[in-house]
Amino acid sequence: MEIGLPIEFLYGWGYSLHRRGGRLVFRCSSGFRDVGFEECIELDGEGSIGVDALREACKRGVRVAVKSRHGRAILDSKPLVVKQVERFLCDSDRLLIAKLVAEASASNKLYLMGLLGLQGSQEYSAIEELASRFTEASTVWGVMAVEAEVTRLYYESLRRVIPGDYGFTARSRRPPRDPVSASMSFLNMMLYSLCARALRYHGLDERLGFLHEPRGDRASLALDLAEEFRQPLVDSVVIPAFTSRSMRKSDFKYSVNGVYLNDWGRGKLMKLYRHKLNLRTPLGSFEQLVYRQAEQLAKWVSGELDVYRPFKASLLAT
Repeated sequence: MEIGLPIEFLYGWGYSLHRRGGRLVFRCSSGFRDVGFEECIELDGEGSIGVDALREACKRGVRVAVKSRHGRAILDSKPLVVKQVERFLCDSDRLLIAKLVAEASASNKLYLMGLLGLQGSQEYSAIEELASRFTEASTVWGVMAVEAEVTRLYYESLRRVIPGDYGFTARSRRPPRDPVSASMSFLNMMLYSLCARALRYHGLDERLGFLHEPRGDRASLALDLAEEFRQPLVDSVVIPAFTSRSMRKSDFKYSVNGVYLNDWGRGKLMKLYRHKLNLRTPLGSFEQLVYRQAEQLAKWVSGELDVYRPFKASLLAT
């Protein structure tokens, strides 16, 4: 932080910073008070910031810096983040990126289904038809509704290729109820972490998503970016591991609270995932591709790029 910069320091547990009219109000366990529009507002502790408060601060040129309980910077409203907030608050911009990400996700699902020999399935045809509806959606919620149905059909189709004795009948989460779902959940977390790192590296706030609604500290933008890479980096690792039976039931822990990988199973999956991550493609390694997409998104947010082009696995076949 620059010496001499007028700073409003705020600290509290369970705090909230929100807008009330044209004012900013800080509330915590000890009460609430108005916040002056200094050049910088720094928040320490644990709490939440309303998007309306961040917008008001950005509009007035106020920099907002947030630190975690451990002192780590988790948000700093530098110029690019200010632009990101503006893009998010613009309904047409948010809808545009939501559609592009959802379309790329559906394309990648169809591409992997094709590799698995599922082109002739009912699910494949239904997803093709649904994918054409993204352009018709007038709201982000409309996009998400179509995307949810595409995802349901996609996982239904996987039952045709995954051996039945693994117990995969539908994708289950929180908790996973079968070894396949447990493996997907584990590698999805690895992918989310990679996407969040890539977004932070290029100056974006990983919590401010376009397709996935921002909620608390959830890395919603990382979830958006992960939609472009879930099939190339997660499902294309997990599915062959089960169709080849290299993943065994003994690689998992079973309880009434769900099915989870044990240490041996995690090690096997991580080895496969790292191999895929470092695999060279005509466009670079998959890890480089994730960082490249984060860079492209940052350039679109800043206005350096007019069009954001999401990653599609079919590009690797051309």
